[in-house]
Amino acid sequence: MKSKSIQFGSYEFRFRWSLFITLLILLPLGITLGFWQMDRAKEKDSIENLREKNTNQGMIRLGANDNDIDTMLYREVSISGEFKLSQQILLENKKYKTKPGYHIFTPMRLQDSDIYILIARGWVPQGADRRFTPALPGSQGNQKIQGRVERVPSVGLKVGEPGESGMMWPKRLTYLELSWVTKETGYKFLPYVVYQTSGEDFGLVRDWRQEFQAKERMSPEKHLGYALQWFSLAALVVIMYLILSIGKSRRDADSGESS
Repeated sequence: MKSKSIQFGSYEFRFRWSLFITLLILLPLGITLGFWQMDRAKEKDSIENLREKNTNQGMIRLGANDNDIDTMLYREVSISGEFKLSQQILLENKKYKTKPGYHIFTPMRLQDSDIYILIARGWVPQGADRRFTPALPGSQGNQKIQGRVERVPSVGLKVGEPGESGMMWPKRLTYLELSWVTKETGYKFLPYVVYQTSGEDFGLVRDWRQEFQAKERMSPEKHLGYALQWFSLAALVVIMYLILSIGKSRRDADSGESS
């Protein structure tokens, strides 16, 4: 099919379907991904501001109605309640000083309430044989502890269920998902976890520096840098489209040859 052309002066614009389709694909892609990166930069910036704001506030007592994540994240809290030691979780693939192990999460029922909070009590080594579960001792009855509110630990890719369903406890989980834990326990949880920082450790390693100091994997500035790259790609696509579509007028070229 003969390509259409538009004459302007000694140049002409030649419309080509192949170039136009390429433009239709790459231009919206670059613009969309650029704006997506800008949105991610704003999101990361708000997270960092929230972290700075909440970590500078004093300790508060955690209650059953404290279910607003933005208000509670990164706050130091005191908690009164009772651990459910019969339903503990071993979160896998957690290393301490290069040694493989687990983070131990234990449900705690808040005092005078039917609401639970998932407490990270510490780290325990895996041991030589994974078939054997390490001992997970703890205090019975009502306890008063202190800790820091954090998001539920996340992973990049979730494959299958977090762990094995059923009545057997404790459970080894490859990732932590509160909705799954709620289904398995029948408890209603607050929408975050607390990393315990006080009270008897029962031999568990309670070193949360990595969790508390962890920044977002990608800073707002890096997201803005990627946004600039995507917008630049979109602009380059337009420039290349014009360069490949505009050329010397064939009529002028023919007249030049005939003379």
